[in-house]
Amino acid sequence: MAQKLTYPNTEGELQAELDRVFKITQETVNKNDVPRWKGIYEVVSSETAILTAIHKIKANKGSKTAGSDGKVISDYLQRDYGEIITEIQRMMNHYNPAPIRRKFIPKPGKDEMRPLGIPTVKDRIIQECVRMVIEPILEAQFFEHSYGFRPMRSTEHAFSRVSNLISQTKHEWIIEGDICKFFDTVNHRILLKQLWHMGIRDRRVLMIIKKMLKAGIMNEIGANPMGTPQGGILSPLLANAYLHKFDEWIASMWEKKKMKFPYKTRESMRVCLKKSNLKPAYLVRYADDWVIITNSKRNAEKLKYKIAKFMSEKLKIKLSEEKTKITNVYSKKVYFLGYEIKYRKDRDTGNRIPVIAPNRERLKLKVKEIMKATKKLRHCRTKDYLAYDINRLNNKIRGLIEYYEIANLVNTYLSKHNRKLQLAAFNAETNNLPGVHSQYTTGIPAVNINGTWLGVTLLGFCKWRRQTGKTQTETPYTEEGRTMFYQRKGKRPPRLRADELFHEDPWVYINHKSRLYNFEYYMNRAYAFNRDKGKCKICGCNLTKDNLHSHHVNPKLPIELVNKVFNLASLCESWHSKVHSEVDIELYETLDSKAKKRLLRFRERLSKKPKKAKSA
Repeated sequence: MAQKLTYPNTEGELQAELDRVFKITQETVNKNDVPRWKGIYEVVSSETAILTAIHKIKANKGSKTAGSDGKVISDYLQRDYGEIITEIQRMMNHYNPAPIRRKFIPKPGKDEMRPLGIPTVKDRIIQECVRMVIEPILEAQFFEHSYGFRPMRSTEHAFSRVSNLISQTKHEWIIEGDICKFFDTVNHRILLKQLWHMGIRDRRVLMIIKKMLKAGIMNEIGANPMGTPQGGILSPLLANAYLHKFDEWIASMWEKKKMKFPYKTRESMRVCLKKSNLKPAYLVRYADDWVIITNSKRNAEKLKYKIAKFMSEKLKIKLSEEKTKITNVYSKKVYFLGYEIKYRKDRDTGNRIPVIAPNRERLKLKVKEIMKATKKLRHCRTKDYLAYDINRLNNKIRGLIEYYEIANLVNTYLSKHNRKLQLAAFNAETNNLPGVHSQYTTGIPAVNINGTWLGVTLLGFCKWRRQTGKTQTETPYTEEGRTMFYQRKGKRPPRLRADELFHEDPWVYINHKSRLYNFEYYMNRAYAFNRDKGKCKICGCNLTKDNLHSHHVNPKLPIELVNKVFNLASLCESWHSKVHSEVDIELYETLDSKAKKRLLRFRERLSKKPKKAKSA
């Protein structure tokens, strides 16, 4: 029997509904049944879903990248709230995506260029609406050792799984898989059929996805006959759905082999499998990069042949014969996700131990990029620009270190490039990156900017960190899973936006024609409410739906700045009117001295002349 989604009115209700969808889908699959979900379109096109999608796109780094229509997210934030919601809903009803804009970027470690497809902002909003609603249905079914482009999963988890499997099973033969131009050769019919079999039974949503896939490429082609554009919000999720059939097929050979009699634990099942004549095959996949671990070269060759046939016949994609290699991890290096791994024999114990290092070619390219950024520091016109560029450069260096710190040879490989990056080494006390620089006495290039020493950090400031595997119960669709994730990351969970508190904001209705009350105002007032911890900025009372107002601190700022979070303050209705009143502050006897100072400050800012400021 088909399940139906419930229409959400708030972000909290939307999250609860996605959690419910994930749970029911998981329970259905565990009973060896097929999930069937209808009513998906109503949730996808809901005001709550559209608002949540715009919040996510606005926070994305690519929000300032224009599509084929030349517009960016800020062009929509300055428009009327109801107008945008209605326009997106109307687009979904008669969906016809604009052509995508093509951009080429270099592939790491290769002379080839990777084509990226950039949809328009409105198409990105619709893609995000579809993605967030169908993702829990698909996530509940995906193979547990598929790690690419999935929430709360990373390259570290994938690589940890590979090295742990080799150590535990003692299997030494690895198939390094490579699919020829995977994203460009995805068959649309097979993909839509796969989505249907995975429970997306709302034909209206499938038609939107189909039209997204068929969207043309600006100045190239009117309609796309195959493939899913890299750069689209929905593309990674669809790619995982497409390869799900491959995951299931490989897993059914060994890890999820159907047995005559059910076993209580996986370990007892594994013991039974070892006694059989079946050939072991452990799959670890990260998007279209994957490896399979098995026990002999002959088994690896047979598997490679079967995989090539399966992909050609069932998925209509091609396995690269040249790039798909069979490697003995004890005699040659295996290359996966930018790492090199090889096992060697320990002289003392005789045990096989892993030797993990950054991929040398990829590392050289990354260092080359950092060198370019380092040389640009010499040409900074002002100290402010210099400080900004040093921080950006340090972010790149720390990002590279953090990516490779799970390799046990990380210090050896990264330290080789230290001399290249040191512009002028001298001992100076630096005030930036204290958690890193305080641990070393090595001299680093530094400059004094307004009394603060800013130093360029070194690649050699790195330490090996033990890999952490993926805990499968860590998921964004359960309360327990979200808690585990934020504890692991050492972060506070984000607070839900309080959008429902503003649905009947009388101040907006009174001033609805004012330029101040645009889409950005509707979005950012909820962030300001969370920042103010739900209390009035003057009297400190708890704000509710009945007394909450959002006040513009300086309403004379330019339109692109006036509705930024820094310029909004949460006030109770009573004191909001007093801010705009001309009554003498001393007459408000109920206020203490601190509250009077706050009220005075708000009044002063109301009459403040606008200043030129950088866009936030």
